[in-house]
Amino acid sequence: MAEKHGVGLDEDTVELEFVQLREDMKDAVRLVLRKRGASARILHHTAFLGLVVAAGATLAVLGGWTGMAAGVGCGLGLVVWGVVMFCVPGISAGRMIEANGHHGLIRVTVGTQGVHMVSEHAELHSGWESYGSWAESDRVFVLRSPDRAGNCALVLVKQGARTPQDVDRLRAILGSRLARA
Repeated sequence: MAEKHGVGLDEDTVELEFVQLREDMKDAVRLVLRKRGASARILHHTAFLGLVVAAGATLAVLGGWTGMAAGVGCGLGLVVWGVVMFCVPGISAGRMIEANGHHGLIRVTVGTQGVHMVSEHAELHSGWESYGSWAESDRVFVLRSPDRAGNCALVLVKQGARTPQDVDRLRAILGSRLARA
């Protein structure tokens, strides 16, 4: 059995190999926003944003008919705000890819001792105390920071697993070490 910087390769270890894609990062941002708390869930929910845009459009139209510039301004402001909030995951994902795309192929080993990541330009080992909780979507696992905000600390792309059983094992390892958000 091989050993990499304290992360033993055994039945309690999963290896992933992936290149970060915009859709994976977009999914991770959405997941973090949904798991932040009630206010963030509401503010980034598509139905709420649709209502804000509809209300803004109504205010703008009514303000135009009645000659109230403030109504038009407020209405257009709500429309713009709603559209921008809807676009936040895509914009954030693009920025994450720009900042981290140079890493190329990323190899991650998750085991009892923590997480070991190797890319073209970096090597990192972090113990479980570096993370506070984890969350899961159809595309990714997100390891969240231990602070109250629970920001995204690491994105693990499911397509990087060799088999569906590796995804199940990874879920079990995360569940045994961290709280699920």
